[in-house]
Amino acid sequence: MQRENAGHAFDTSDMDGDGFLDQRDMIVVAESVCDRLGLDEARRDAVITAYDYAWRNAVDLIGTDKDGKISREAYVRYATSPDLDRVVFTAHIVWPIGDALWDALDTDGDEQLTRGEYLRLWGAYDVAGWSAREAFERLDTNLDGRLSKDEFAQAIYDFYYGSDVPIFGRH
Repeated sequence: MQRENAGHAFDTSDMDGDGFLDQRDMIVVAESVCDRLGLDEARRDAVITAYDYAWRNAVDLIGTDKDGKISREAYVRYATSPDLDRVVFTAHIVWPIGDALWDALDTDGDEQLTRGEYLRLWGAYDVAGWSAREAFERLDTNLDGRLSKDEFAQAIYDFYYGSDVPIFGRH
């Protein structure tokens, strides 16, 4: 499951579908998500900056080929390595994007995402509505119709390293 999830996360950013990530892929996916979410300029800048930050960290931590790209296999191998410092990977590559998107969607600043906000997020990534709804229901363990930022962060970590709780739903 870990390899599958890491590969799926890679695929959400491989905008040209060539099996490699480069900085252009990261900017294109960031801009596309921002456009789909209809973010204002400040939130848009924060999301694009987060994608760029994650890209620079991925280059530093994973490395690139001679063309300055990260292959899908290199990303998956790195993300699932038994020797990986999972906290470093999550904090420097995965969470910056999740955090920026969270802040962009949590417009009232209550540190909670409603079901609708969560569905809006994954809709921007073309995740089927039924799948995102299923994921939300599984993540909303206290059944209050909201996810806390801590629950979301834990779900992102678990997506890569823990339980079978899918942040995107089934894929």
